Amino acid sequence: PNQYVRYSSELSYEIIGMPVLFKGNNQLGESASGFFTFSPVRPSPSPLIYLVITPPPNAGFRTLLHGLQPAGLRADAPVKSGGVNEELEVKFDNATLLAGSAYTFGVTIYNPGGAPNPSTNYWGLAIRDYNYDAFDSNLNIPGLDLGTVPIRCYGIGWTSAAPRVLATVMIQIRVLHEIAPGTLTTISIRAPEGIMFSEDLSAIRILPQPLPMVEGNKATIAGDTLILNLDGNLPIKGNLVYNIRFEVINPVVYPHDNTWSVLAKKNIDIEFSHVLTGYVFGQVSPFDLTLGSSRVGSSAGPSQRFPLGAASARL
Repeated sequence: PNQYVRYSSELSYEIIGMPVLFKGNNQLGESASGFFTFSPVRPSPSPLIYLVITPPPNAGFRTLLHGLQPAGLRADAPVKSGGVNEELEVKFDNATLLAGSAYTFGVTIYNPGGAPNPSTNYWGLAIRDYNYDAFDSNLNIPGLDLGTVPIRCYGIGWTSAAPRVLATVMIQIRVLHEIAPGTLTTISIRAPEGIMFSEDLSAIRILPQPLPMVEGNKATIAGDTLILNLDGNLPIKGNLVYNIRFEVINPVVYPHDNTWSVLAKKNIDIEFSHVLTGYVFGQVSPFDLTLGSSRVGSSAGPSQRFPLGAASARL
């Protein structure tokens, strides 16, 4: 019995938030690519969609389409380019989204000079249709804990992007000034899904100067992650470029989340993170690995070029 003359009870639909993962650079005052990987709960009503990215409120972030990374989705035009603390709206004219499928895109993010409030350090991502009606969203995407570590990541190079071949990959980092012993315990490099690290640890080299690593256990391969074990009793020398070289087996098909993550940790705490767009078939490397070029872009400082026969650290 109830107060209604006519009454019908039917099963409704479950309200589910769209899963979204955010990753990028976690250094105060730095600009770098930030990547969003999302899986829509509902399919897009039409190929034309808008992605609306909302930074943590009043935290000083600025998000720009300039430098959008082709890790999966490719944008056609910005609708509204974000100012400080403002949304960024991006239009995709032909991006039919399937429910349950994962998609990745990257944008340029200028981090603030001060740490955001932990209670409000959440990003938002809304997907809107051709009528600008939101059909999927997540406004509680955890942001990164920002800090200051004197490490910069300048780029990635490779000898071949062909499928199913053994290729040499190089990731370049720069240590701005000396890092005290014990500050960091590992530097990890995580590859895109499907790329396999070579089990030959002797192929791992660091040019032109060595990193201080643990004797007898310098490196570990754990699935899609290469871990360099740092000696906690030695400092990491500063004002130096370190070119970390290793071998991988390229996949047959590159994944939607075609990104490489570089993490510097103290035990389990991530002190430094940076994410790079991976290479694809036919793409030319910005580094000439036969010479070991140490510069990508003007921000890398004075260029240093040296042959592979120059001083190097070999595991």
